[in-house]
Amino acid sequence: MTEKDSKETDPAIPKPAVKGDQIMNVIGEVGRWQIEKVLLVFIVAAPGLAHIFHSAFITPKTKFWCEVAQAENGDTYAPYDFNEVKIEHFENGTYEKEYPNNTGICMDNCLDYNHDHSFWVSTMVTEWDLVCEKLALKTLAKTILFTGFALGSFSAGLVSDRFGRRTAVWGASVTMFVFGLITSFIPWFPVFVFTWWVTGTMAIACYTAAFVWVMELATGKWKIILGMSMNYSWPVCRLIIAGLAYGLRDWHWHLRSISGLVGFGCVLMFFVPESPRWLIARDRTEEAKEILYNAAKRNGKDIQKEQIVLQRPPQGGAKGGFLDIIKHPTLRLHTLIMYFNWFTTAFIMYGLALSWQNLTGGLFLNFIIGTILDFPAKTLALVLVQTVGRKYPYMAGSAVTGVMFLCTLFIERGVYPSNWPIVVFALIGNFSTTLCFAILYMYTGELMPTTVRAAGVGSSSLVSKVGGTLSTTVAALADIHPAIPTVIFVSLALASSGLTWFLPETKDRKMPETIEDVERLKCCACGGGESD
Repeated sequence: MTEKDSKETDPAIPKPAVKGDQIMNVIGEVGRWQIEKVLLVFIVAAPGLAHIFHSAFITPKTKFWCEVAQAENGDTYAPYDFNEVKIEHFENGTYEKEYPNNTGICMDNCLDYNHDHSFWVSTMVTEWDLVCEKLALKTLAKTILFTGFALGSFSAGLVSDRFGRRTAVWGASVTMFVFGLITSFIPWFPVFVFTWWVTGTMAIACYTAAFVWVMELATGKWKIILGMSMNYSWPVCRLIIAGLAYGLRDWHWHLRSISGLVGFGCVLMFFVPESPRWLIARDRTEEAKEILYNAAKRNGKDIQKEQIVLQRPPQGGAKGGFLDIIKHPTLRLHTLIMYFNWFTTAFIMYGLALSWQNLTGGLFLNFIIGTILDFPAKTLALVLVQTVGRKYPYMAGSAVTGVMFLCTLFIERGVYPSNWPIVVFALIGNFSTTLCFAILYMYTGELMPTTVRAAGVGSSSLVSKVGGTLSTTVAALADIHPAIPTVIFVSLALASSGLTWFLPETKDRKMPETIEDVERLKCCACGGGESD
């Protein structure tokens, strides 16, 4: 039998072709195995993200008053008499009690504050009296939590590139489960902040590694569909925490419920294998063969293990780390532009979150509005990346964001009821920014080679958390003049759109396996590249 006949009769090896993906040639583009594994990873990653949005419900605004004060002679007394009739009424979807106008007043001689528990049973504010002189501690705790998100994004990339995607997801899930439970029982505020920080760090680390795992599972249109489907875990987790917060109204049980879901995900990870693409990139082809053989059988492929032939990475290509991203000129340029894009979208998204109070008066309704906008934005992003590509939809979305906020600069505030024209433009800007953010995960993953993909996506996500943290500071400039943060949004969005022109298009292009593959690509406006 000739070599040509052998290749034609071997079902595990495709017909000779320069193009194609060796993993998909064995197990197919999509099948029962891929769908089952993606669903498992989705269930594992989504609940942990609820920890991120829990910060909106752990520190809600509630009425408070001084319960016990100290007189000049050292005696204690109750400053206010709250035996007066309190009027209960329905407002903003919840029952609230209207107290006399002496609530929310800070007193220098107050020894103990009390809080309105008519809706919230317990919050971080009521637990540690984070009002008046302690008010800054609430902001400090959230800021520290944000640094955890940044560290988790970055560390997930390093860990998953070095030790494997599955190891990173499982390790982050177990740590998040343990520290989530510990946080729910902690009675000391400094310790609470630390354990909450660890929990948040592991939440974003779990998602980042899980996203990369899914990205490496398929090619072509199914890579887009499966990878972009992970973006829906964000609005799903927002619905989870909104439901838990409304139903339980106690931050202790919020954390315990989320941890219960995370614990279930830890068990599911026993049924998720390591990424075959990562194993091949690390020259562990025998392990990859075993996984692909089982996957092919699950997908109905009639092959034998010895028929599977996998191409080992070229010498020097099997290893890679974060520093390799900086060393190589083309990859460095791609990465720096993507860093700016991630920073911009996160900066605008979190900056907008500070303005939703102008739309409605209730916390839950504000939260649901943002969540509802999330679903169609991500769906449109999924359609656009399949039909148009990654580069131009991102450029258009970022440009629309800039133009929408530019329009708000020419609308006088206070002229229209509820400033509705500004609200409409802000909603459109929020929609297009959410669309851009959904594209970024896919786009970044496709620009990065396998050996440093998780580090590239993770470090990009870290930069986005820096943008999110700074957005809370810059938003305070609105107290000086409302146009200042808007001008910053416009400048960043338009600059991001323009810089993306210098990135290549990755639609229908085989994902690079090594840094050398990236260096062979042209970094130019026309994009293009090697297709699948």
